[in-house]
Amino acid sequence: MGILLSECKGSALVLTLNRPEVLNALSSELSQELLAAVQSANESRKIRTIIITGAGDKAFSAGTDLKQRRTLSPDGKWAQSRAGWNVNQALVSSPKAVIAAIGGWCLGGGFELALHCDLRIAADDARFSWPEMTLGAYPGGGAAVMLPRIVGRAKAKELFFTARRVDAARALELGLVERVVPRAQLLGSALAYAVEIESTSPLGLAAVKQAVNQGTDLSLEEAAKLDQALRRPLEGTRDYEEGIRAHFEKRKAVFHGE
Repeated sequence: MGILLSECKGSALVLTLNRPEVLNALSSELSQELLAAVQSANESRKIRTIIITGAGDKAFSAGTDLKQRRTLSPDGKWAQSRAGWNVNQALVSSPKAVIAAIGGWCLGGGFELALHCDLRIAADDARFSWPEMTLGAYPGGGAAVMLPRIVGRAKAKELFFTARRVDAARALELGLVERVVPRAQLLGSALAYAVEIESTSPLGLAAVKQAVNQGTDLSLEEAAKLDQALRRPLEGTRDYEEGIRAHFEKRKAVFHGE
């Protein structure tokens, strides 16, 4: 089996980081495969959601592969970091809903990967931390940008400055995750989340994701302009016509992303 497993379950694509022997550490190769899988999913109308999880029972991902990293030149280290960065940016810009299903350790670059997903479900054994802060570096894959937007500046600084380990219950309190479930129910809960999402319009979801991601960093006036620019094109789509027709016919709409 490969280092990334890919399986379609209905209209959900489940991507499993498959390096359990090293706690699903993110090598350059794994990041590249993950990026390719996300980019391919983005082009598919059949795929509505992407679920990212980790193989084994110990970790979602322990972060950057440090064994690989110590063999690399400074340029190689930077290339490895950029590979992870590229994945994270692809998740943010993806028109699909992206769900992280997190069990066990979620550290460093693995934590950053989860932060760049739209929604996060944690098993009750999940643990989060930023070990980079004890290694002479800091989380440079986008966490310093994303974390304050999720938990606020002060809480983000506290998590970064202390490298404190956070359990699943505390992660829920902080808003790092949306749900905590028993470990045995982790993937099933993520798939149930995907089914809920699939009842909505794929074009509407892509637009509102962009509005939320970009609009919160704009002035109110600029955000309103973005909001209307994203909303207007939906008026003439077949999906919008189908949604209204289904409403009056009292049935579930069947969307095709067109």
